[in-house]
Amino acid sequence: MDREALERGLARRLLDHIENRTTDLADAVMELPTDVYSGAHHEREVEVLFRDQPLVLCLSGALPGPGTFRTVDLCGTPILLTRDAGGRVRSFANACRHRGVRVADGAGEAGKFTCPFHAWTYDLGGDLVRVPVPDAFEGMRVERKGLVELPVAEGYGLIVGRLRPGPAVDVDAYLGPALADELAMLEFAGWRPHGEPHVHPVAANWKVTLDTFRENYHFNYLHRRTLATYAYGGVLTFDPFGPHLRNCSALRSIDRLRERPEEEWRDVAQHFSYQYALFPNTSLTLDSRHAELWQILPIDATSSEVVHTSYFRPGLSAEELAKAEEMAPWICETVVDGEDFWVAARTEPGVRTGLLDTVVFGRNEPAPQHLHRGFAAALEAAERRGSAG
Repeated sequence: MDREALERGLARRLLDHIENRTTDLADAVMELPTDVYSGAHHEREVEVLFRDQPLVLCLSGALPGPGTFRTVDLCGTPILLTRDAGGRVRSFANACRHRGVRVADGAGEAGKFTCPFHAWTYDLGGDLVRVPVPDAFEGMRVERKGLVELPVAEGYGLIVGRLRPGPAVDVDAYLGPALADELAMLEFAGWRPHGEPHVHPVAANWKVTLDTFRENYHFNYLHRRTLATYAYGGVLTFDPFGPHLRNCSALRSIDRLRERPEEEWRDVAQHFSYQYALFPNTSLTLDSRHAELWQILPIDATSSEVVHTSYFRPGLSAEELAKAEEMAPWICETVVDGEDFWVAARTEPGVRTGLLDTVVFGRNEPAPQHLHRGFAAALEAAERRGSAG
């Protein structure tokens, strides 16, 4: 399927749902015990879902060329990403091998990284290239004191890595062929970050926070004065890709397509947004102008943080750029921070009381159902591996 056929098909599905007041549905209602948000689950989830699984670290455009770097911090692990002279992405623990001090911050261009404590210096490949007062370290194998390298791979606009040394990362295996082909078709690998990442602290378990991203049943209620004026609530497509998934939401402008025969439809993607959930914790939303990367991270059983980074398509017209610059902070600060994360914090005490035995996901909430099944399957698989070992 080519991109035009994909987008026309998605637009038809959304228009049909709007016309008939329907949405994609799960087979049945799901009830989960509130225990899935408990402290007892938390440490095991962090180990299995975050430290054992590949995670999306950033989009390719965050390292736009050789000699660039970016730091990311996930689940207490400081990471330094570089793109070396040959264009290869490398990932390292952002910790000096002398005393563990962070060697870099932020993002930009660099040929070397110098620890601020004692000026031990590393190159883009992580090798230790300078130790002041070398006589004091006589006998130390300098070639063994490079930055600790972590598995990482790049493909289809994503940089995917692990938080611990271990097996190599295979982006094709992580995504699966269907999703890999689709992301390649969307061609966002060259989109660049716009502004600095924004870190949102959320007073809720990471799964409570994630659940707010994966349905728009709430648009007409929680977002009735904000997002519901811009996009249709209660109308969503759902397509699984292994543990990952894609939703699409219709913008109000999709009504313009009703007025034309399909053969006259142009630029269909301006009328809806792609919303991907990349297992286990990443939400990637794209429209025709920009992408929003949301990384939902556990802090402890009752709190999380969300790292939000906007990426803009190169070559935007002045009008498109102005629209994207207006929408990105509005979504980030007004809709998500002021409404979604506000309601997540109001959820947390309720699931913590012991008075609720379950939480409910309706048939009109197929995406969170799919993700929670994936979490359970990953935990069960880890238990089986542990028993077999």
